[in-house]
Order: sequence, then structure tokens, then C-alpha cells
Amino acid sequence: MSVRLLKEEVKTTFSILVSMSQCRRAKKYALSLVESTVAENYARIWSYGEEIKRSNPGSTVKIYVDTMPDGKNYFSQIYICFDAVKEGWRGGCRRIVNLDGCFLKSFSQGELLCAVGRDAKNGIFPISWAVVCVENKKNWEWFIENLAEDLQCWNDGSGLVLISDQHKDLVEAVKEVFPLAEHRQYARNIYANFRKRFSGAKFENLFWGASKATTKAHFNTTMKDIEKLNPEAVKHLMDRDPKTWSLAFFRVHHSSCKSMENGFLESFNIVILDARKKPIISMLEDIRIYVMQRMVTMKLTVQGWNCYSIFPNIRTRKNILQNEQRHWQVVSCGSMKFEKRKMDESYIVDVTKKECSCSLWQLNRYGCVHSVATLVFLNVTPHRPYVDPLYLAAIFHNTYKKSISGMNGMNMWPSKTFTPPLPPLKRRMTGRPTVKRIRDASERFGKHTVSKAWKKVSCGICKEIGHNKTTCTQVPRPPKTNVTKKQKIMQTQESVNM
Repeated sequence: MSVRLLKEEVKTTFSILVSMSQCRRAKKYALSLVESTVAENYARIWSYGEEIKRSNPGSTVKIYVDTMPDGKNYFSQIYICFDAVKEGWRGGCRRIVNLDGCFLKSFSQGELLCAVGRDAKNGIFPISWAVVCVENKKNWEWFIENLAEDLQCWNDGSGLVLISDQHKDLVEAVKEVFPLAEHRQYARNIYANFRKRFSGAKFENLFWGASKATTKAHFNTTMKDIEKLNPEAVKHLMDRDPKTWSLAFFRVHHSSCKSMENGFLESFNIVILDARKKPIISMLEDIRIYVMQRMVTMKLTVQGWNCYSIFPNIRTRKNILQNEQRHWQVVSCGSMKFEKRKMDESYIVDVTKKECSCSLWQLNRYGCVHSVATLVFLNVTPHRPYVDPLYLAAIFHNTYKKSISGMNGMNMWPSKTFTPPLPPLKRRMTGRPTVKRIRDASERFGKHTVSKAWKKVSCGICKEIGHNKTTCTQVPRPPKTNVTKKQKIMQTQESVNM
């Protein structure tokens, strides 16, 4: 709040006239109180870590400080991962981890690094979070190494899928820690760069068609259509490595995922948006309470389900596929292999291996319209056993079997003999500090306007096309006179007095 706005607020709320110097001193005093609260939060960071370990045995809390030559300690970074979350991810979550970082607001300096997984129901499952001073390769390597230790990924990330944005330091850190993991990038970020050079509805539809294609043949066909519009567009997309954003190149089949977006992390960032404006301990407590309540809510959701039943949303999707399968003709090929035909389309389904040539059955692990058509032809219930065990209620219950325990207040936290750290030093960047986030070109907000390009304008007086009534030549207009604004006011007052 600016000093001038503070003066107006006091005048409106309390009906008191105060001077600018009074508002300036009041604002300075208020900021000193808030900054002292921030310093107290950082001073209690050691006790906060000990309370987490006491109330939730097995949890991981790592705190680091920077010691200066003058003997002062400044906060550097903190990493938190609860034991209940570790057991839940290893017990029934998909082997998919979304990584992203976001800035802290208000007086808390630094960035918040988050790792969010997906449970068997394809829901948000926060795994771990850390506060660092800056988002660089060193901090990302430190965060991912701690994450690998907690998730027990000792095989260099084999069978693991990591999804992130196009942050260069994060990409390099994943190569160092998880060289065998499949690192995918958000298709939305790639399209945001693509549309800067190749915009239009045709390019947009073809791009998303290529990213959602499940076979390389469909991907190549879509790329040929893009090449017909502009050959440079294909070169631009191929330079981005299609293996990182197209489903056609999805190699890992144990994750049961066909997503290439970052909706999970965006949803988690929106939930903790208000928490990021608070001091560090208040922010970490808000995140812990949210994760704790979510785990309890999901645990209560599964209590009424049969352990051997399939998720209701999966049954709904299977029922939709059963309605769509009537358009496909099934031809037996022998050895439990069948050919599905529809016009000029044809796919091969192997019931024994649970595979379809469209690759969708291998991706989502519960079936496609071709597999459902085959199972209906065989007079077999398409729900079980042709659905992956990951979608059973028992697996979902195993994910939320343990809960995060509550914690005592600050007055009951264990004391530590370590030197209380000071808030991190502020990093002054070159140029004027930015207040608002730099929005992408695709983000449209504010007043909606409709372009009048290529629209024929007709006059409301003479009905001719090419001009409007303000520039119509058939209306007689008085000659323009150089009358100042003051003279207009004087003329208006004279007419009122008369």
C-alpha cells in the first residue's frame, strides 16, 4: 500500500485527516513489526524441524544455514517429507512425479520447490516441498536427491516418469540424478513458444492432435499436415524433441498415464497461494494442514468401497466405451487375437497380452474402445480381470493407510542449542523490481474486445459502406473554432446564469 493510499484509507475508515509524514512513519513502524515477526519465524526453524520429527517419526526434515565470516548464520534451505506420505506413495501411487517451483510472496524471500505425485484415482498427492533461496541447478539437484532417497528410487530412476516445465537447471539436474527416468515436458509450455511464430486455429488443432496421438503413425500423419501449412513449423517442433511431449513416444507402461499437462501442480499452487504470502513457518504449517486434511478426506472416501471393486470413475469410463464400441466390427484372427474394423480404420487387439495396436490400452491400463468391443464380442465382462490392479480399491486404501499426526503449538516445541538463523539476505536484481507476474501471450484477461478487422462498416445516415456517421460528408457541421477548455467552462456558466 502506498503512503498516499494509506492516507485515503485512514480518512475513509476513521474520518481523520493525517499528514503524509505521519502515514510514512506509521508505515515504516508497521513494516518493522512485520519484519521482526519474519525474523522470529526463521529463528524458530530448528525447533519446528524437531517437532515434526517428534510428532511424525520417520519423517525427513533437512535444514541448512549459511555461516558468514562475521559469525552470523543466515537461513539457506529446508526440505520436508512426512513418513505417511512416503509410505503412501510407495504403497499405491503411480510412478509419476510432477516437479515445479514458485516464488514466495510478501516478506518471505526465496522459492518453494514442490514434488506432486498422482494416486491410483489420478488425484493430487503432494510428496515433498522445500524452501530455497534461488531456483538453480545446485538446489534442484539437492531437492531431487532427497526425493530419491525418500521414495527409494535407487535404480537411477528406471521406471519413473518426471514431468516438469522447460526450466534449464531442472532439466540438467534430472539428467544428473535420474539418468534412466523418462523426463517429459508440459505440452502447454511448448505450445506457448510454438504459437509465437505459428499462430492460428489450424496450427493449434494440429499441435494438440500430434501431442495426443497414441501411435507414431498418427503422429507422423499430423506432422505432415503441419508441414503442408508451413515446413518451418515442423522443424521448430522436431527441434523440441517429440519424445518429451508426445504420447506416441511414451515408453514407460507401468505409470498408467496419458497426460502431458501440468494441471496437478497448478491446482496445488492455487491451493497454497495465500500461504505463500505468510512468514515461513506459517506457510509450512498451512501446507502441512492441507496435506493432512486431504489424506484424511481421501481415506474416508474409500471406506465404503469393496476392496476388490474398481473405482467408480473407471467403471463410468468403461460404460462410455461400451456405448461407443457398437460402431466397430470384430473379426477373429485366432490365438485370442482380433481385428477391429470401422470404415478404413483397423486395429489389432491381443486379449492375452492386454495390448492394442492403438497403444491406448497400454497407456491407461483399463482399455480402449477396440478392447471393449473385443471383450463384448467374447461375451466377457470388460471390468475384470482386464483392468490393471492399480485401479482396485485395495490399492487406493493402501495409499492413504497412514495419516500425518498433529503437532503442538510453538510454546511446546523442543528447544535447540543451535544458533537461530537470520532471514536470508535479499537479492537485489538489476532494474526496477517487478510487481506483477509476466503473463503469457495466450493468457487473456480484462475487458474482452472483438477485432473489427475485415468487417464492413456502414454509415447510419447515408447507409453507405466505408465510413460511419461521425465522418459522414452529408451532414452539415459548424466550422471548428479554437476554443480552450477554460472558455468552454465560461460559456457553460453564462448559459446557466441566463
